[in-house]
Amino acid sequence: MGTATPRDVGAADFSADPHAARYRGELEAHPDAFLRLFTLLNSPANEQRLVDAEMHNLPALAGVVRFIETDPSIAPVLAAGAPGFRFRQTVGVAVKLKMAKLGWRTTGRKGTVRGSRHFTKAEHYAVDPETGTDYAKRALSALDAVSEIGDSAERESTGQELMAALAATRHNDGRPF
Repeated sequence: MGTATPRDVGAADFSADPHAARYRGELEAHPDAFLRLFTLLNSPANEQRLVDAEMHNLPALAGVVRFIETDPSIAPVLAAGAPGFRFRQTVGVAVKLKMAKLGWRTTGRKGTVRGSRHFTKAEHYAVDPETGTDYAKRALSALDAVSEIGDSAERESTGQELMAALAATRHNDGRPF
């Protein structure tokens, strides 16, 4: 997975958060499943999927649920029936912690997780004005800054170099462009 980033979520986050700490028993009962869950949530491509789901008015969990439900370490715990219910709740808490690290906050609204075998509803999130990023505003601001650089040939060259660098970075992170 690579080097941990400040956006990564893990077992320590469960201890630090008063609500999440109530689910520590699930982490301890299913360590392999949670190691995989954290790996999935911390993947740059899946970070993007969480955000994309919300941008399409779906719960963040909907963006990654198929990876969670088909993971060989997680699937048996989910399939356990009633004992898996608390585990499913803990998955929701892990997504909440991850979204907070990505600059999103809970809305108190639930949405349907379509196509899921084990999750019916999940929390919706909104960009947190305190910690979040207004992606559109930042992108437009960057474009405005580029439009002020040198002459038209230099602006064209700068734009091409920036787009190539962005494409390379996203490709290296396993994210679509």
